[in-house]
Amino acid sequence: MRIVLFDTILERHLAESLKRSLEKLGHEVVFTDMILHGHAMIHKKPDIEIVQKALEEVLSKDTDLLISFRPMNLLPEMVDEINKKTKTAIWLSDDPVLYKLCYKDVIDHYDLVLHCGNEKILKFYQEKGHKPGFNFPFWTDEIAFPPVYGESEFEYDGVFLGNMNGQVRQKRYLELAQIPATVKVFGLVDSDPYGIHGGFIKDGYLNTRLVSNALNKAKFAISIPQFFSDYKGIDEYEFDELSSLGYFQFPSRIIQYASSALPIVAVGENDMKEVFPEITIGPNLKSLYPEIQRLSNYKEYAIEKSKNILKRFQQNFSADARALFLMDLVQNHKSFELLSAQDRATIFTQYDGTTIK
Repeated sequence: MRIVLFDTILERHLAESLKRSLEKLGHEVVFTDMILHGHAMIHKKPDIEIVQKALEEVLSKDTDLLISFRPMNLLPEMVDEINKKTKTAIWLSDDPVLYKLCYKDVIDHYDLVLHCGNEKILKFYQEKGHKPGFNFPFWTDEIAFPPVYGESEFEYDGVFLGNMNGQVRQKRYLELAQIPATVKVFGLVDSDPYGIHGGFIKDGYLNTRLVSNALNKAKFAISIPQFFSDYKGIDEYEFDELSSLGYFQFPSRIIQYASSALPIVAVGENDMKEVFPEITIGPNLKSLYPEIQRLSNYKEYAIEKSKNILKRFQQNFSADARALFLMDLVQNHKSFELLSAQDRATIFTQYDGTTIK
């Protein structure tokens, strides 16, 4: 098959790693790299012309599948035209936060809908009358994020990747500062009164090794997701059901931690445990303090956790696993769409990336 990966979010390693994995399966893959920025649907004539030109170039040859990584950059009428030439798929990286802003207007124009969300989110879309989609969580590969746990001398116990500035994210900083261990956080902050800021990895999106250099000095990694209730009052994103839909199930940081073989503690719910049981998960950061202390103080215990995390990543959260899942969906999505929301939220775990050599 000839597959086009159209546009990209800032984390280019997603499309790049998927390209590598699809090529292992024998497919020809074209990746356009980033075409336009922004979260809202394009509407300016110059932007539309840029996208049209990019489409003409990549579709000048017979194509079997086009995957849109930035749905806001393809207007519904553009997708309808693409569908005359090739099968189409849409991947929703900010699901469901961008539903009001752009997702609701475009998803039903695609043949295949790839979500980043659990059963609750898949049910929301179905209740809104949209076609059934599939949970297709973030991924990467060990070229972008090699296993680095224990590669260097430990300089801190815990590490957190992510921004802590602004209305939605700043409370993370205070929570992380209270952890009973030495912690470094990497991302944007409004201020650093507790001295835990390790810096902003400016070129981390382009050079993932810079991120690895921060991860390899930690005994474990921490994830605090964004809860959708945090968007309450932000008109650009808020819609009636958003607060009730929970949280980002698998932020990209978790997948980067896992590929790097770091033991992980994460705030989350049972839907995470169901598909990634090797992560220690709790309802809040305080509930994770006992595990944080074990990982900080017991080396052999942490090493075993590291091995299990990496194994699960390789099986179910790698680019190889997503490539296998994607190819099965392309061939069989009509029958898979008949599955329950629960099954469509977890079916990705049936694809074992370690079977690709």
